[in-house]
Amino acid sequence: MCRLLGVVTREHTPLREAVPDELPLFTALSERHKDGWGVAWYSSNSSESAPVLEVRKGIDTARVSNEYGQAVADADGELVIVHLRRASVGLGLSLDNTHPFVEGDVAFAHNGQFDMPDGFRERVLARGGRGVQGTTDSELYFSLITAHARETGWALAVQRAAQDVTQWVQELGGRYPEGLNCLVMTPHELVAYAQSDPAQLREDSTWDTYDLRCLVEEHRVIVSSSGYPQDAFVSIPQGNALTVHRGTLEVDVRSPLEGFELAPAQAHGEAAWAAARPDAPGAQPSLRAA
Repeated sequence: MCRLLGVVTREHTPLREAVPDELPLFTALSERHKDGWGVAWYSSNSSESAPVLEVRKGIDTARVSNEYGQAVADADGELVIVHLRRASVGLGLSLDNTHPFVEGDVAFAHNGQFDMPDGFRERVLARGGRGVQGTTDSELYFSLITAHARETGWALAVQRAAQDVTQWVQELGGRYPEGLNCLVMTPHELVAYAQSDPAQLREDSTWDTYDLRCLVEEHRVIVSSSGYPQDAFVSIPQGNALTVHRGTLEVDVRSPLEGFELAPAQAHGEAAWAAARPDAPGAQPSLRAA
């Protein structure tokens, strides 16, 4: 599993100024999520030039990486995503396996994992989305998203791809996906999606490890994985896709697709799952679609 951070600001803002309190706490999570890092943002030389996607990656640990420190210092724009990787068992440490993944001017980062039974990879690639260079489940997920994005907007494309992954993995003999949380960043918007099966968490993980949360303020919107104090944040409910629009900071929330399937552990709702965990503080505030 990994950690995600997405930041959208009303004006071009250096990342360290946009999230001065949150970024050090987020970076500290790399003590556990130590298998690489990635930073992506859009830069431009003037207000009249088209934004250019900048991506930096490393396979070392972010909190002790000079390259990571330089990347977050250089990140300066209205949209930025940061990813801390904790590699799934059996998936190698290489730049090809390190997030964010890129297709054109779109960047993608994933938090979670899912089974890849025989036939799954072939079924995904047959959809004709983005090609893959590495060995991760995350790249296959992104390939499906790009295939759907040819027909619809990014938020719906993510939901449809997540629905495909959930159905196909189980049809081919795998489990419900452990985690499909992700961020998709385009020059115009940040899309966040939440879906997970907390029953598959490791014993040393907290009850809210897979929570994906957002903070909406006048001059910035933050979407982040859990793991550090987030008192004013609200959780994105399962199956929901949130879109933050560049410039206006308008936030749209798409409800789950018809037929969306909650993980078996959450069959009675997210609050019931949380209440069943001994370390859970009770029902948490969550964002709801209009």
